[in-house]
Amino acid sequence: MAKKGGSKAMKRHAAPKTMWISPKEGKWAIKPEPGPYNKESSVPLGFVLRDLIKIGETAKEIKFILKRRKVKVNGKVRTSHKFPVGLFDIISIDGLEHDYKMVYDQKGRLIPEKIEKMQTIVKLSKVVKKTCVKGGKFQLTTNDGRNILTDDNSIKVHDTLQLELPEQKLLKVLKMKEGAKVYIIGGSHAGEQGIVKEILPGSERRPKMITVKAGAKEFQTPIEYAFVIGE
Repeated sequence: MAKKGGSKAMKRHAAPKTMWISPKEGKWAIKPEPGPYNKESSVPLGFVLRDLIKIGETAKEIKFILKRRKVKVNGKVRTSHKFPVGLFDIISIDGLEHDYKMVYDQKGRLIPEKIEKMQTIVKLSKVVKKTCVKGGKFQLTTNDGRNILTDDNSIKVHDTLQLELPEQKLLKVLKMKEGAKVYIIGGSHAGEQGIVKEILPGSERRPKMITVKAGAKEFQTPIEYAFVIGE
């Protein structure tokens, strides 16, 4: 009988560039399970806890901590060491006086950044798709796999939603426009922040671009690589 489904294991050389991992230190890596992100834009929770935050030395220790329901991602308890976490996800660990927010480093790898303990989880999610649904409402699909129903037709693709989790209450909409503060999530400028100076229209051969001013320098990047984080 033919094999069904994909492999449950992943070798280190096949790990996505978002993982801070060396193929020379071993053979196998934790493979993210299906979830809110695809493999190329996420890292498994067990990898973050063991290799980056280092609350345990082995996968067995990390699994023990998770099964005791000590870890929350965006306000929800997660017990799988393969659960995928992505950009701006908030990781809370019982017993620690601070939380962690996932961000990119200068090489496009996801790393945890230490932040103050959050009583209310507020997360930024980028709108990547917008569709009209029954009842005249609009369904907004975000980069982290959320679907938000709204009556507001002014919200566009590439705008950012400020959400209160886990209820997914919409607090604010950050518009993609000139003067917006953006965080670069792809390309050679991944991890940098800047101000949108100009939005350039795309064509059949060229994607829509933006000009970003970051300190004393300016650069252009596809609008898909820009994540609005402020005004």
